Amino acid sequence: MPDTSLYEEEHYPTPLQGTWHEFRQRHVAVVGLGILIFFIIMAIMGPIFTPFDPTTQHTDALLIPPAWNDNGSILHILGTDALGRDMMTRLFYGTQMTLFASIITVLAALCIGVILGVIAGMAPGIRSSLINHVLDILMLTPTLLIAIVIVAILGTGLTNAMLAIGLALIPRFVHVTRDFVRLEMSMDYILTAKLDGATSTALFTHNILPNMVERLIVQGTLAISVAILDISALGFLNLGAQTLMPELGVMVADALSTAYIAPWNIFLPGLAIFLMVLSVNIVGDGLRSAHRSRMSH
Repeated sequence: MPDTSLYEEEHYPTPLQGTWHEFRQRHVAVVGLGILIFFIIMAIMGPIFTPFDPTTQHTDALLIPPAWNDNGSILHILGTDALGRDMMTRLFYGTQMTLFASIITVLAALCIGVILGVIAGMAPGIRSSLINHVLDILMLTPTLLIAIVIVAILGTGLTNAMLAIGLALIPRFVHVTRDFVRLEMSMDYILTAKLDGATSTALFTHNILPNMVERLIVQGTLAISVAILDISALGFLNLGAQTLMPELGVMVADALSTAYIAPWNIFLPGLAIFLMVLSVNIVGDGLRSAHRSRMSH
């Protein structure tokens, strides 16, 4: 059987390039990435081009149906809500708020989780044992439940919701980092570096972290879908973003009172949440599958 390692090294000089090559072979994952990119563009560009403000109420345009309805208006392509606010504008801002808040939350949780995971993986004795036991307990608790408890203590609001979800997501990054660091610390190249006098910081920065980037990207992508759901759920429960704010979960909650006469007010933000979570999960699964495929070569 021919050795493929030289082929990979010649054509894909970095592991990320090899993983990207494997990812492109999975058509469903590529479609999911396309949907995710669409939402990112929508979140960035949509608020720039819309002529309306997401919180401005138009008393002469209450519950106008979407433009394809006989009673719809081309001025409000996706209709308006019970307060006369343009739905397309609120979808743009809601996608921006929910998606970017999720990404920021996950990045913060990832940084803290990696630091704690390195300590748990490299430090012997009671520090490692304490972190591991606390981690095991938190890993058994749903992130939304942890977030609700933290929000109940800190108070409502989008910032507190992001903080709560970030704290709830930290254990999964600690878990991934701890296991990977422990495995790498037993490798021969790490032992050789230790004999050469390398410090723990140098070992992690130059030897362990470059090999861990792929795994963190996969875990971070999957965590974004959890954050989107949790931020939307807390907004729906009025524990996160508050009423009248253009956040997708809040939009669904605000539309409950008019669900029978204006179903588009629930359907549109609900569909946005569903497609965002679905696309992120598909991309995350595709990255994980591509990573495993590359490692098996």
